[in-house]
Amino acid sequence: MKKAVVTGIGVVSPLGIGHQDFWNNLVSGNSGIAPMECLDLSKYECKNGAEVKGLNPEEFLGRKGLRYLNKGTKFLASSIKLALDDANLNIDEDLSNQTGILIGSSLGNFSQTTDYFHDIARENPSELSPMQSYDVALNSSINYSSVVFKIKNFARTISSGFTSSTDAIGNALKLIQNGKANVIIAGGVEQISLDLYIIFYMRKLLARADDTGSEISMPFDKGRNGFIMGEGSYVFILEDLDYALSREAKIYGEISGYGSLFAGNKKNDIDKRINKAKSAMQMCIDDAKLSPDDIDLINANGNSSKLQDLFEAKAIKELFGERSEEIPVCAIKSILGECYGASGAMQTVASVLSVDNDLIPPTINIEKTPECNLNIINEKLEKDISSVLINSFDYSGNNSCLIVEKI
Repeated sequence: MKKAVVTGIGVVSPLGIGHQDFWNNLVSGNSGIAPMECLDLSKYECKNGAEVKGLNPEEFLGRKGLRYLNKGTKFLASSIKLALDDANLNIDEDLSNQTGILIGSSLGNFSQTTDYFHDIARENPSELSPMQSYDVALNSSINYSSVVFKIKNFARTISSGFTSSTDAIGNALKLIQNGKANVIIAGGVEQISLDLYIIFYMRKLLARADDTGSEISMPFDKGRNGFIMGEGSYVFILEDLDYALSREAKIYGEISGYGSLFAGNKKNDIDKRINKAKSAMQMCIDDAKLSPDDIDLINANGNSSKLQDLFEAKAIKELFGERSEEIPVCAIKSILGECYGASGAMQTVASVLSVDNDLIPPTINIEKTPECNLNIINEKLEKDISSVLINSFDYSGNNSCLIVEKI
């Protein structure tokens, strides 16, 4: 069976533009969370977020057509250009037919879509510019990118809630293993918008201020009470190993395993959620032809949710047994917030760089508690890392996992 390896990484994130700035800030524990500037939240209780700042899309895409693009499309296309440059990959006419794009996004340009249809209902449609509809669909960012970067094999969008980008990368892995493409651009993108904020706010999923008056992302901590919203785009160049070797590409690591199961979202059925999460992790480990004893690091879903952190911790303890108190666990959403559909790709970037650098980033804002008694790393740790398990869990019951290995 063919192997899928990472040869390029593109990052547009709250910690910086480009994977090196992202990584340097992540391992230093520099939080990307602050009061949000892109939204007027004066009427609302929850005000913190992890916003992308400092992106100049002209640097990556030129000026032509930029005014018609929404924020998320600029994020995605810029990160793809960064990844292609990092991989030293030029998609020429021959490679164009061997290259696909597979991106996960839970809501895509949802805000722009609703704004556009609001304008249609409120105004005379004949007076609206056709260009207002150019970038308003869930798949518009992926379609734009496939045209700009001359991708002719396939262009697919996966929307499976908070596991969207994990599932996109997992599907890309299977396509490469089965010889359907030599190169796949895979990852995820999300953007903060008022519509999305209101959805999470009304569902009471967002972190509220603690006794000190601060809203904090504190995965697995006893004081956790909700997540902080994040945004960004995290993209990989995945290549068939033989093709990567033939062009002498730098290889960061291998995506070797993928597992996904649906549990449903009954809040009172915690045992089912634990069992399904545990089974998804085991399925992923089996897919990589490993055992739980082979896992050197768990990049946890942990997003500061009271219930989700609890069932993830219990699933880890059940699967890994006594070793669950020894195996290192990191939860980077303490620094970057919950990026919903793009979180799995965000965690995968961190995991690939952990394997490449033998370094574990810290989890901040954490104190160990009896219900989440895991070996959570709260300071950066140098350690030989050959394999990482990545957990991605959705509030509606999707459980998806990936394995990254050193090669």
